[in-house]
Order: sequence, then structure tokens, then C-alpha cells
Amino acid sequence: MINLMRIQTYLNCTKEDIESKKFNIFIGISLGNKYFSKENIEKYILWGLENTKTDIVVLIADSNHAINYEVFNRERTEKALKIATKKGIEIENIIKEIVQRLPEDKQSLVKTAKWDDTRNSANYKHSMPFILNEFTENIDFYKTILKIINENLGERIILHGLEKERLDKLALYVLDELPIFINGFEFDGKIYNLHPYPGF
Repeated sequence: MINLMRIQTYLNCTKEDIESKKFNIFIGISLGNKYFSKENIEKYILWGLENTKTDIVVLIADSNHAINYEVFNRERTEKALKIATKKGIEIENIIKEIVQRLPEDKQSLVKTAKWDDTRNSANYKHSMPFILNEFTENIDFYKTILKIINENLGERIILHGLEKERLDKLALYVLDELPIFINGFEFDGKIYNLHPYPGF
């Protein structure tokens, strides 16, 4: 299969960094992003295998996606987590199908992680208290996070008429991602710190 991936923008790295396989790559799969079809996930995996330092991790953003079910569907926390976990398992099964079609020597180079694996990373544990404190105490940071939410979910926010409490809850989704975007995350003793993503 010919990989038609094209990187348009590089942040904190260069094309040369990637082509020289300087980083371990993780592919974050957002459960709410319709772009992540089976075909596109496969393209990302193939691209990752061509450009990673040692292997790749496909990171399924399941438990943090539960926040969306709480806010937009008004589900209780436990049910929201159950729905997100089920959706994450569906994505995991798609990844398994893709990996099984790879050459045998490539199959072991693709690992799968769940969102809670990132929360167990030392980088996450170190960064998250600072990030949460900034969100609470730094009004400029708070406004920036809400601006990101509005830019990405503006129509849904208006449609659902979200009050401050629910907007702040929704902000936790963005805040939860920041440690990984800043420092990558540790998984199976390696740091995965390059993340290709379809737009900002």
C-alpha cells in the first residue's frame, strides 16, 4: 500500500528530524474525531513505522473522551466512562486487524496504549499539578484554554447552551492532553515524543 501521508506543519521539530528517525512516534486516536477511519488509522501506522526511531504506540484517547459524554450527553461519570471504554475497545480491535495484515517483522513494532497509560507516566504526574494550578490561578491561561474549546467545539457549545461549570469540565479534556503534547509519555520504558495529528 502506498502511504499518501503528507506533513504540512512541523512544531518543535523539522522534516529532517523525522526523516532521520530521531523520535519514537505515538499516534493519538481521538474517539470524537471522524477523521480516524480504519483507512486513515492504517495510513498513520504505516507512516509511523517508516519514520519512528524504534517502534510506535497507537494511543487510544478513551477515558478522557468520557468527559465529552458527561458534558454533551449529560451522562453520569461512571456511565460516560463505560461508553468511552467500549468505544476504545472498538478502536483497539481495528488496530489489531491492521497490525495482523502487516509483515510479521513489523507487527511487534506496533503497540497499543489506553489513555490511563499516559496518566501513569512520570511526565504526566510531574506536569499535571502545575497545569491544573495554572488553569485555576492564571486568568490568561484559563481564557486561552476556553478559547481552544470554543474554536474546536463552538457550534456544539452554543447548541447545548453550556454553562460555566460544564465549560470548565470540558476544559479538563484539553488540560489532560497538555502533559503529553509538552513532554510525550513513557510507555514500556521508552519515551514517545512525536505525534502526527490531522490539524489543529
